[in-house]
Amino acid sequence: MAAIRLPQLFTDNMVIQHGSKMHVWGTATPKEKVSVSLFGNLVETVAKADGSWEVWFRDKLAGQRGELIVTSGMESIKLKNIIAGEVWICSGQSNMEFPLSSFKGYYEKEIKSSANNWIRYATVQNLYSNREEMDAALRIGWTQVDENTVGNCSAVAYFFARKLYERLKVPIGIIISSWGGTPAQAWMDETGIKDFANYAKAYDKGIKPLDFSKLNELKQKSEEAFRQKSSVVAASFKEYLQTGYDDSSWEEVTLPGVWENAGHPDFDGLAAYRISFTLPPGSAGKEAVLHLPAIDDIDSTYINGQLIGTHRVWNELRTYKIGQGVLKDGKNMLTIWVEDGQGGGGLNNDPANYYIEIQNNKIPLKGTARLKLLLPLEQSASGVNLSSVQNSPCVLFNAMIAPLLPLSFRGVIWYQGESNVSQYEEYRTLFPAMITRWRKRFGKDDMPFLFAQLSSYNPAVTEPVVSEWALLREAQTMTLQLPNTGMAVTTDVGDQFDIHPIRKKEVGERLAANAITKVYGAKNEIASGPVFNSTNAIVQAMQVFFDDAGSGLMIKGENLKGFSLAGEDKVFYPANGTIYGVNSVIISSDKVKDPVYVRYAWADAPLEANLYNKEGFPAIPFRTDK
Repeated sequence: MAAIRLPQLFTDNMVIQHGSKMHVWGTATPKEKVSVSLFGNLVETVAKADGSWEVWFRDKLAGQRGELIVTSGMESIKLKNIIAGEVWICSGQSNMEFPLSSFKGYYEKEIKSSANNWIRYATVQNLYSNREEMDAALRIGWTQVDENTVGNCSAVAYFFARKLYERLKVPIGIIISSWGGTPAQAWMDETGIKDFANYAKAYDKGIKPLDFSKLNELKQKSEEAFRQKSSVVAASFKEYLQTGYDDSSWEEVTLPGVWENAGHPDFDGLAAYRISFTLPPGSAGKEAVLHLPAIDDIDSTYINGQLIGTHRVWNELRTYKIGQGVLKDGKNMLTIWVEDGQGGGGLNNDPANYYIEIQNNKIPLKGTARLKLLLPLEQSASGVNLSSVQNSPCVLFNAMIAPLLPLSFRGVIWYQGESNVSQYEEYRTLFPAMITRWRKRFGKDDMPFLFAQLSSYNPAVTEPVVSEWALLREAQTMTLQLPNTGMAVTTDVGDQFDIHPIRKKEVGERLAANAITKVYGAKNEIASGPVFNSTNAIVQAMQVFFDDAGSGLMIKGENLKGFSLAGEDKVFYPANGTIYGVNSVIISSDKVKDPVYVRYAWADAPLEANLYNKEGFPAIPFRTDK
């Protein structure tokens, strides 16, 4: 009997790409005849010596529907309700991964009205590998959206698909292959990663030697070893709680801010902070409230040796009540035990939420502190952090993209970058290199690749604070130099306190607008916001010109916000401005008599930036002082 098999990507309800040759492949008994019928059209082939086979069908028209039947020997596979339409791959990290159900209260109306047999999705299971896999394991097989199923679909991908359907009136299929918290290098293939020596070394030395079949066993052993060591460290921590403990040997750091930015980019594990603060006379014994930024991942927080709170959600603010009898007049000691599993570690850079509130007074805590790295997470013999293998170079391409390489589809949408923020300079080459490699591997040099720019997150601090988020956005904007790319600006729909902002509809629809104009050829339409073109210095002011102004620039709100100016000294100050004509603004600042440089929306969370075109798309953040 033939051992006939289709890839897991082929299930009932599948959407196949119309307007191009349809590729079907699988395995059977070596040298056995294989017959494949799609919508009643029959193609036959013979399995190769290794059992693999493939066939191609002529173009299908959007909306054609029927069955896919594969027969070999006495065995047959029948897939029902297959339909031809537009197929897109949707990839990236958590903001692509987050399902619509995570925002069901906000999008209740959209969920209830979602039923549409012509919008379908499939979700690839989160897996990693140190070799390119041939089959993509699906966590969710092809599913038609309705009120009961759409909640499991990526929110961004769904709104992208829905907007495409509204415009094209053809079936839309979306394949979601994403994993939260993952960096771009994890999605790069092995050949492409060779151009990045640090990642190539990590892959060759750390990932390739691992026996992934024994990874769970290795993880379990490492977790047990870590727990044993952490109990010893926890015992020592009690000594650090003493107000008179000598922490002069500890590292001096500035808080708030994650320790990756304090010289420890690769540390995950346990750490402790000691923060000294002074209270005025009359504070002793009074009740108060401690406000802390989000702490990545888990904290246990003490004041003067007494536990006042613990929290386990990595991206939420901490608010701890300080009971009577804890505080003292004069010097007090805040001690924080931090557990970090992966990614950023420590206190988020949010000085506005880093203070003690006592007797209606705010005592800011921003400043120097002491840091002691207590215990790194256990690593494999080859130096890999076993708790976050998914962040290693190439492993997600191998398991979650390589199996899709034979697929016929239209293009890719991408939402990622948060995990590469601290490597913003490298991202200028890493991201376009990844796109180029995907195109090479898919055999589509002009493959549409549309991506969401980073949203707003972290406190809305501006100059003179260096914004790594702004610099990563700049790297994304630079990637538009690649042909057939498009970008959705999302700074206006972010949330400075949540890295997973709730407003996913705008993101998906802005990506769809890019597709409608750049891929589907809608003429005389604008798909993005104003793009910086040039400047012209005038008396004590500067005129800034934009492309893609559409039918004209507009301000959302009463006054133009988000611009800053600097002279030759490159010291920037907030600027006021007005729209001038169809495609320019004039900005000025009392503190800059001879402006030379201009920035717009140049901050981690530039939510106040409010320049748009009249088509409703926000202006792209930029700077001229490169």
